[in-house]
Amino acid sequence: SPPLSPEAAAGVFQDAVISTCIPAAAGGAGLQALPAAVKAKVQASSDANTRQQLGAAADETVWDVVSGKGVVMIREKAGRCVVSVYGPPVVTTILNVAQGLSGPAGFEKLVSAPPPNGFGQSLMKIENGKRLMVQLNGSEPGMPGHRSRFSVVTATVFASPAG
Repeated sequence: SPPLSPEAAAGVFQDAVISTCIPAAAGGAGLQALPAAVKAKVQASSDANTRQQLGAAADETVWDVVSGKGVVMIREKAGRCVVSVYGPPVVTTILNVAQGLSGPAGFEKLVSAPPPNGFGQSLMKIENGKRLMVQLNGSEPGMPGHRSRFSVVTATVFASPAG
């Protein structure tokens, strides 16, 4: 497959967060329980290097996002879904995803301290008796504690009972 431009990778990442990870975490049964059209966007991965690169625990399922294979990946377990992307500009990518979530998706931006090594944004909404949190974090190459030669952006989606 041809390499993705940083802009295309950011778009695939945003789509994976909004159309795949949020419904998977909100539904509680993970990606496996999503409609076929959504599941067609991902492919389960058992590649040991991919698992290690993502920091996936033994109880997590790893998925390759088909349109961003090798660049956009997902790891999940019950109530939590994490999308990672390599290469796009961190601040622009995070701001674009945050804007996409705070529009019609109904998420509210939370004021929080930035992560110690990078840039971040947290958003939350309550839907169907569940609190959905999205934590966006990213680091550019050369930042303290950042070992990759590429920028890395992650979106961690949590679902918990609202109350």
